[in-house]
Amino acid sequence: MATEFDFIIVGGGTAGLVLAARLSEDPHVQVLVAEAGEDLRADLRVNVPAMWPQLQGTDADWQLKTVAQEALGNRELVFPQGHLLGGSAALNGMNFVPPAREELDGWAALGNPGWDWEGFSKYFKKTYTLTTGSKTENDGVLQVNIPEEETKWPQVFRDTFGGLGFAAHNDPFSGDIHGAVTYPDAIHPVTKTRSFSGNAYLTPAESRPNLTVWTGVLVDKILFDQASPDGAVATGVQYTTKDGKTQTIPARKEVILSAGTFYSPRVLEQSGIGDAERLQRLGIRVVVNNPFVGENLQTHPMCVIAFETVDDGADGFETIDPIARQNPAALGAAMEAYTSKQRGPFSQTNSNVMAHIPFPGIHTDSGKQDLEQILKSSAGTALSGVKITPDFTEAHEALVRSVLTSPTGASGYYLHFPGWAFYGPTGALVPIPADGHERYFTIAVLLTHPLSRGSSHLTSTPEGELRLAIDPSLLSHPLDAEVLARHVRFLESTLATAAPLAGRLKGHAAPPGWPRGFSADLDDARRFVRENAVAAMHYAGTCSMMPREKGGVVDSCLRVYGASNVRVVDASVMPFVTRANPMATVYGIAEKAADIIKAGL
Repeated sequence: MATEFDFIIVGGGTAGLVLAARLSEDPHVQVLVAEAGEDLRADLRVNVPAMWPQLQGTDADWQLKTVAQEALGNRELVFPQGHLLGGSAALNGMNFVPPAREELDGWAALGNPGWDWEGFSKYFKKTYTLTTGSKTENDGVLQVNIPEEETKWPQVFRDTFGGLGFAAHNDPFSGDIHGAVTYPDAIHPVTKTRSFSGNAYLTPAESRPNLTVWTGVLVDKILFDQASPDGAVATGVQYTTKDGKTQTIPARKEVILSAGTFYSPRVLEQSGIGDAERLQRLGIRVVVNNPFVGENLQTHPMCVIAFETVDDGADGFETIDPIARQNPAALGAAMEAYTSKQRGPFSQTNSNVMAHIPFPGIHTDSGKQDLEQILKSSAGTALSGVKITPDFTEAHEALVRSVLTSPTGASGYYLHFPGWAFYGPTGALVPIPADGHERYFTIAVLLTHPLSRGSSHLTSTPEGELRLAIDPSLLSHPLDAEVLARHVRFLESTLATAAPLAGRLKGHAAPPGWPRGFSADLDDARRFVRENAVAAMHYAGTCSMMPREKGGVVDSCLRVYGASNVRVVDASVMPFVTRANPMATVYGIAEKAADIIKAGL
């Protein structure tokens, strides 16, 4: 086993394992991956698609929590984050959603040449092979699959949006999709198991003699030599082993942080890269003063309504509820279908149809007037406690305005689940009511381009222990709350009352205390948002890629400003979060980063 490495990759997650596989293709470089979690590639909860929620809240999850969110009635939220080999791609719901052209072009316009749609697409295509029925497209590493629909719910969901004028337009991989569309999942089309960086990228590469993977190793900080005129030079990392020993390992070429949206900025701050005043208060020697490290945290706010259905599961309207209730007959039948035929509810995420919908009412004069009014009333809002430059704010507000005012712009993102999938006040999944035989259909709506911004920083406990203070400041920008309230009204008063979906739904089952029709009063919809909005597991932005003077932490080659041989490669570099699930984009970021790094060898 090697004792010195050219590249040390901190974090063996979604992006880190892509980098490990690509960089170790060169037999002349030694690559080390240091992952804090364990290797659970053989675990059923990782591999069986429908079992993915069972990993949340376990040791495979960092089990992060936010500070109290003022705009949400001071609720604290749980933030699941992958703490295992493969990262959040081994823990999440597997939806493989490509980015939109408009947001990538927005990244480039900030001062990131080569990161627009045209420059990014070729790297994104390297990540996947798409299977639809017997048809295979592209020739990438991950296996992504549009599953055969085994119930009628997806078609009903699609048809309802179509009847409302929101049928799908364009291919999901075109960059310009809007309306209701069926997306693939990162599931192998034959074995019907999760396809992720752990088994798709690492497994074929792990026998290489120049690739070493450590698990259960927590990197504490990067070690620097500050004597170089080109900026601080990373010489290695300090890490803590499973038995609590502190050790160091040298890096000959680069240290690459792929520790995720929360731990990449944490490692930077622990290493002395961040806001000088903050670091000095914590007793950390300042290596690079950059106040934007850990800032610009963003995710999608989400509201969920679970409806009771009129069906008993017959005639193609089965739901996953009997399995969730641990019904022995239902569990046995589902497992038999999965193990013998790779079919049934265990073989899918059961949530592939999604809809990208414009601002509700944008096609009417009254809706346009409503939008102009809320844009006017929220204009010039200054977010308190967040370090964001005027240049960045102007660029981001322009993107959001263009989305909101376009009749095909996606300001809301709708998901469905054939069964109980309700998230409680903290954002944790609430177990299905155990008594009874009711069946459910759950609909969620996400705000695609929030203006609210937060932060994730090191802080100190009264005992002097360093920990993370995560404050997404969800819905702190008034425009976010106003737009999301109107999407909740559309979900509850329009979508759920339109054919053919309306004929399948009874009253609300969750959240309690909100009777059918509540959203007819916009004030009630606003109150619903404040009391029930949670966060999707789509965190980004804390090590943003853009010019330093605009608020950047890394440049367009993903190099950390002020450090000559440190990069960040994960979702934290996104200056704007993508409009939907970011996992697919993270894979593309890692593929592009690998080529950038190789070009310098």
